[in-house]
Amino acid sequence: MKTKTLGIVVIIAVVAVAAVLVVMSRGSSGGTASASNYEGQLIAPGDFAVADYAGKPLVVNLFGSWCPPCNAEAPDLGTFAKENPGAQVVGIACEDTQEAAEDFMTQYGLTYPMVLDDGSLVSEFGITAYPTTIFFDADGKEVDRLVGASTLDQFNASLAKAQ
Repeated sequence: MKTKTLGIVVIIAVVAVAAVLVVMSRGSSGGTASASNYEGQLIAPGDFAVADYAGKPLVVNLFGSWCPPCNAEAPDLGTFAKENPGAQVVGIACEDTQEAAEDFMTQYGLTYPMVLDDGSLVSEFGITAYPTTIFFDADGKEVDRLVGASTLDQFNASLAKAQ
């Protein structure tokens, strides 16, 4: 019985160490992209307000570079932003370092403005999962919200509600 318990404890310890190593590697800059390659504007959390984007639809994407669904949707979001110049797109990096967030943006060719959230915007928008994409009309009213990895078709359908 003691041998079986010891085996379970060892397995749990190995899994825990592996999980820590995975999380630490996600925070490192092991990729080929360099933060200095990010071409978009970096906005401080306190300087971001939906009202500042009045006049055109606004699309706010809350993401984390460490988030697999965020990585899955990033190519479609990049295409969406390029194909819809009449919409303003802003990325909000959540629970991320500046370097990792900029590397993410560079990796996917995302050049729209990015906010490195300190937790205040996640709280303000009531975010419970990543990615979350919020669509605002030209008056700043939220008209749609996509939770989870979304596709180009879903982004376009939600933008139609904001126009």
